[in-house]
Amino acid sequence: MFYLRQENYDPKYPKFRVIKSQPEFWLQNYLLYEPLSNIIYSTTQYPKYKHIFLLDDQRFAFFSYDIQFTAEKKLTLNDINSLVQEKLFKAEKQTREKFLFSHIDSILVNWQEKQFLIWESWEISCRIILVFLNRETCRIFNDRFGDFQSQKNIEIYPESFQTITYLRNNMHMDDFLLLYIRDSHCKWVLIENGFYSKIDSINLWVNALMQMYKDNWISKYRYKNYEEIEENQFAKNLVVQTLEFYSDMLCKRINEKEFWNHNIFVVSSIMKNWHFMEIFNKLYSQSNNKYIVPFHYSEELDQFGRVREPEDIDALIYANRILWKEIQWIKKTIE
Repeated sequence: MFYLRQENYDPKYPKFRVIKSQPEFWLQNYLLYEPLSNIIYSTTQYPKYKHIFLLDDQRFAFFSYDIQFTAEKKLTLNDINSLVQEKLFKAEKQTREKFLFSHIDSILVNWQEKQFLIWESWEISCRIILVFLNRETCRIFNDRFGDFQSQKNIEIYPESFQTITYLRNNMHMDDFLLLYIRDSHCKWVLIENGFYSKIDSINLWVNALMQMYKDNWISKYRYKNYEEIEENQFAKNLVVQTLEFYSDMLCKRINEKEFWNHNIFVVSSIMKNWHFMEIFNKLYSQSNNKYIVPFHYSEELDQFGRVREPEDIDALIYANRILWKEIQWIKKTIE
């Protein structure tokens, strides 16, 4: 059983999306409007649960190393740990943050894709990823646990980490932009060659757009569906003008940051506004010849009996991964 807590970072109004597993793989979902320190404290009330934190990507530092070598003998766990330690020694010279975990992907053995390195031999290439957590966040966890890394039931990940892997494996894309547009925070995560390239934030969040609606006296149309807006030509014109102004500002900021020439995956409640998606996609494709992709759920993701919000995607991908592992463990136990 597990608690999965995803941070929806907001400098003024902290919020966490929580998924709690129940017997027979039923999931309970709710929101908590509390700071990270309070959320961490709540884990002590459920010591038998695994507690997984998906924290804002800007709390982390990332390093990757592409390596190629010839292994004349089958690789053991000690051999793999030695490869990681060699790169960790290099990375620790470049950052003051706390090492959190390593991950190995893009594995080729004798030019064939493999899922794991262990017991493989001969011509091998792979990517070693090292993830560090910033010192301030470590301090918040250590205030509760002393040394949070000694807690067997605590796991911490960047919120987009598994989402990026999912997109690479299922969409076969190595270069794209993840755009999170939340109520009071707008963040983009640039992925190049399948890895974190840049992470940044801007002030074009959902509340900024809502203020534009208010200034143009069309606040009530924020919650109207596509068909209702289409029926009122006057209201539609105002909505379109507002969304064009907002989308144009987004495109300009993207170009200023030199993030152009990448397809964009939007993770936001604003995705449900199809006028916005149409306008944003039109303006962005005109200037960059790339597209805005609404992050839809595929049939490969179990939604656990309910319609999911667009902002649930990171947590949902993790929940699918966790439960898949548990199901595989149960199958092996039965066999």
